[in-house]
Amino acid sequence: MENYYNTVPAYGVLCQKMDGQQKGLLPMTTKLINLTFIRLSGTFVIFAILVLWPGGFIHLEASELDNDVPSPETLHGCGGAVFDSSNPAFEQEVIDRINQIRLDNGLAPFKRVASLTDAARFHAVDMSEENYFSHTGHDRINGALVESCKWSDRLKTYYFPWFSASENIAAGYANPAAVVDGWMNSPGHRRNILSPNNWEIGVGFFAGTGSYRTYWVQDFGRQPDVYPVVINNEAATTDDGQLTLYTYGEWDEIRLRVDGHEWSDWQPFASSINWALQETAGTHEISVEMRGEGVTAQSSDSIELTTSTLAPTLNDLPDSLHFIYETGAEALFPARHTIQPLSGPLPPGFHWQVEANVGWLHFTPAQGNGEEDVDISPSMDGVVAVGAAEGTLSVSLWDANGAVIGQQDIVVSLTAVEERSAVFLPVLLGQ
Repeated sequence: MENYYNTVPAYGVLCQKMDGQQKGLLPMTTKLINLTFIRLSGTFVIFAILVLWPGGFIHLEASELDNDVPSPETLHGCGGAVFDSSNPAFEQEVIDRINQIRLDNGLAPFKRVASLTDAARFHAVDMSEENYFSHTGHDRINGALVESCKWSDRLKTYYFPWFSASENIAAGYANPAAVVDGWMNSPGHRRNILSPNNWEIGVGFFAGTGSYRTYWVQDFGRQPDVYPVVINNEAATTDDGQLTLYTYGEWDEIRLRVDGHEWSDWQPFASSINWALQETAGTHEISVEMRGEGVTAQSSDSIELTTSTLAPTLNDLPDSLHFIYETGAEALFPARHTIQPLSGPLPPGFHWQVEANVGWLHFTPAQGNGEEDVDISPSMDGVVAVGAAEGTLSVSLWDANGAVIGQQDIVVSLTAVEERSAVFLPVLLGQ
């Protein structure tokens, strides 16, 4: 027996004139239809559940509905075209909410994958621009809607082969919270969201010209011999680099690496592993390799680190600096030296500091928390005699707890002369 879940939610009124303008609205009545297909010896048995409940009007900002409309020829058949989302943040929020619901119900998080995302976005665009609402794809030919692609065939265009798959769709909901709440209050859609059979997800959102203005699609799937790893319940970003990695499957050992660098040592497998990401700000890929009973597999996921978690270090500063002072002309060469203790901002509470062990050595600023330049020069007040002097400039880096975590010393020398010697080099001209 093979199970196919085909779930169809959300009809309703989308627009009402307000102040002479068309505004996006949540339907006053939301209707959800759940169709479950169970295949028995080649015959499909269909169970239909109709759910109605009152809704409320929710205003959509125009910025949430602006969208580039694709050309009609890209919407024919079972897809293949790849579209951008009307609002990627909406799609991410749907995934965040769904994975939190799964976590609250003791289930593993879905892994977001590009192939299911592309399939979901295509169907959201297609429903909007061809102006229909169904899991089955339609083309508009001579003004009439014609069925053009089964939902499972569309998934195969983007996501193949698949071991299991299901889909939720909705239209007319103004935001992620509303659409997820609608799905979770419908038994069929809730079953898809809480199914342990699927491991991966794609979400598509499109605000376009269709009657319901906003169209939402969730595609779920699982592929053979694919064992996803999910970082922080598929969150898009992390501020502190503290990661929780969930890896699907049952294995004996696992190891990890970041951005293709060296692998960690093998360790006993656990589905959930905590990992501290010590890297610069930016997007980083975490890879895992699993092995057990003669079988190995690899998987990876990415997350954006918003703030560097690397322990800051001082720049490579010079070991020494030298000044020459002409007593007769009262001129200093060079007039100043400049150093830059750091090449970027420091974490909160950190700072660098400059100190000197002699009074004639001046510098400004004496401390900072970023890439400020420090100007260094000797004080020549009262210097009349020929001779030399030497001092040390200490540049230190302090953490938020007031501890020194780095220091470099620069020897600064001053030579006083009556007149600098001039050196001339000959110029050789070749034939």
